[in-house]
Amino acid sequence: MRAGAPARLAVIGAAFGLLAFTLSLKLGVADHLDPELIVQLRLPRALLAAAVGAGLAVAGAALQALFANPLCEPYTLGISSGSALGAVLGGALGLAADYGGVGLTAFAGALVFAAVLQLLGSRGGFPTSSLLLAGVMLGFLGSSLVALWMALADAAGIQGALFWLLGDLSRARLQGAVLTWAAVGLLISTLWSRWRGLDALLLGEEDARALGIDVPALRKRVLISASLLVGFCVSSAGMIGFVGLVVPHFIRRFAGSLHSSLIPLSALWGAAVLMAADLGARLAASPYELPVGVVTALFGAPLFLWVLTRARGTR
Repeated sequence: MRAGAPARLAVIGAAFGLLAFTLSLKLGVADHLDPELIVQLRLPRALLAAAVGAGLAVAGAALQALFANPLCEPYTLGISSGSALGAVLGGALGLAADYGGVGLTAFAGALVFAAVLQLLGSRGGFPTSSLLLAGVMLGFLGSSLVALWMALADAAGIQGALFWLLGDLSRARLQGAVLTWAAVGLLISTLWSRWRGLDALLLGEEDARALGIDVPALRKRVLISASLLVGFCVSSAGMIGFVGLVVPHFIRRFAGSLHSSLIPLSALWGAAVLMAADLGARLAASPYELPVGVVTALFGAPLFLWVLTRARGTR
């Protein structure tokens, strides 16, 4: 890492985010810039995209350090599957017309799965690798139950659920976006305050203990904060992949792995990336709209392969 790389990356990320935010307010199906249209539709959507992108990227960075696994992302632990299961159950209960109702049940599903993980992790002698495997199995369980529901549901219900499962920012409202920002900002600050412990985990659990880090307590706090962060993001915008995986890798490639800079830079770039992806989702097939999760996957997978190729070439 070159000296000053984090500062340069922060400046570029801020400029990219500001450009994406400005274009999100100006561009859309309607060409005229009606102030009421901007305030009621485009501004909440841009704010929600920024909050969700920042939250997913930071959660990914924290989980990758916690499990010492570069392939960890916010959906590895099954929290998103629990949230998706809660959302489809909310739809089955007749809450689909009220997006706030579906969002509440989605968040409840995330909390249930997070509580199961925390219960397993609190048991003595339960290693981090086993906790990761438990999260993967919970993810499979949640995805299977969602698939079962979709196999038995009517066509209209499947279409609505599928769009949400692929990422949906179209129902953003200003009050909900501000609430999501407040929750995401608090949880990001909580994870950033643990940056010394996360840095120590990069050396391994034994070395972290030798440095005086209470590894079980740190694991508990990071897991709870990351789970809540993912729960808020998924319940607000559906399942949006690759942001939590690609953005932290991108930041590490150019600015290093120290979490004092990795976490804020991940938040900044995650917000910018998801705002840009949402803008692309709105404009690519206008007047129709693509699920934003499809856009992040289409661009995230090739970008991740490129980053891996460049890193291999450098080594």
